[in-house]
Amino acid sequence: MPGRAAKHKELNMRSNGRWFIMAAGLAVAGGAAQVFAQATFTRLGTLADLNPYATVTRLSRDGRAASGLSREGGVLYHTRWSEMDGLVKVAPADPGYAFNGVSATGRYGVGAAPGPSGLEAYRWTVADGAQLLGDLTGAPHRSIAAAVSEDGAVVGGLANATLEWPTITGQAFRWTQATGMVGLGFGAAWHDLSEVWAMTPDGGVMVGDTGKNLVSFHAFRWTQGAGMVDLGDLPGGPDDYSVATDLTPDGQVLVGVCCPASGYEAFRWTQSTGMVPLGDLPGGDHYSQASGVSDDGAIIVGVADWDGGLGDQKAFIWDSTHGMRSLKTVLETEHGLDLTGWTLTGASGISGDGTVIAGEGLSPEGHTEGWIVKIPRAGCRADLNGDGLVDFADYLEFLNLYDLGC
Repeated sequence: MPGRAAKHKELNMRSNGRWFIMAAGLAVAGGAAQVFAQATFTRLGTLADLNPYATVTRLSRDGRAASGLSREGGVLYHTRWSEMDGLVKVAPADPGYAFNGVSATGRYGVGAAPGPSGLEAYRWTVADGAQLLGDLTGAPHRSIAAAVSEDGAVVGGLANATLEWPTITGQAFRWTQATGMVGLGFGAAWHDLSEVWAMTPDGGVMVGDTGKNLVSFHAFRWTQGAGMVDLGDLPGGPDDYSVATDLTPDGQVLVGVCCPASGYEAFRWTQSTGMVPLGDLPGGDHYSQASGVSDDGAIIVGVADWDGGLGDQKAFIWDSTHGMRSLKTVLETEHGLDLTGWTLTGASGISGDGTVIAGEGLSPEGHTEGWIVKIPRAGCRADLNGDGLVDFADYLEFLNLYDLGC
């Protein structure tokens, strides 16, 4: 491989000088050079329509792909956005049923599409398009997929669904190629609705809600060993209501919405703390809901001041140090972004490392559009291996990246 040999020769010729310069720089800066990358805000665009419209429902854990809905020529479509392809159509959408989820790396997606017997859950890949997954036996024939594992082998969602208000019933399911669609049951014998909203990358832990329509809904956590465990709600609220919407890859931290005495609030749950409400932003209706959590459980995003989508709801970001804050305010005041004309109405997901957030908002032109913001990780850019030190190991990492062409 003459190209590789030539590159190694070039590196060997320059390495002594490079290391001398690097060492001198470290000596002057005391090993703590603070050079930061700039945060970026990217519009995800819309399909061509006289009344442009696009939403974001999920962000992949690597932050490189997102699912959602958009309208073209008056027809609603499931969409997928990626850094490589931009916004593309996946399949025609039944109104109200989004392209609900993408896998951790964005290679697989899930949703619901018309099948020969009715609306059916599907799994989508770039190569094969949408594969219908069927439904549980019984009626009605309507299934909706909402979550997919990293390798696309496990899908979760809602089956046998009746969704004609005020009647909302159905059963959570777990699908694999080997087992087909298997019902996960309910959190209590008298429940008639359960649904999966998210799962761990390996599909081993699933979360969602279980309950009875117009009576109560509770967040649940499902594992193969324990089955569906009802996580309950906090006392004193206007409703007996909680839903789990996302979780960390190890399945130990859950987020969603619950109903404490103060109203509807986003929550963070662990086995040791139980359900902890996260509050709401000032002003507007007292309603916040978490939609995404970083891999370490430290950063949570979602929507606050929500009133059914009719008012001035806002995207929020939460961490234990600062509590709940307006995402737009944080991006403008701490990261120098100019978001003039934008209203960030909700954050739909966050990457595993917490540096990418996706959501939707009202654009300066006045239509709903998705966005992705990248916030560089705090720290020194020269710490290439991320161990908190700038030393010879980072220089070796640089050589390795250079050799790979990164």
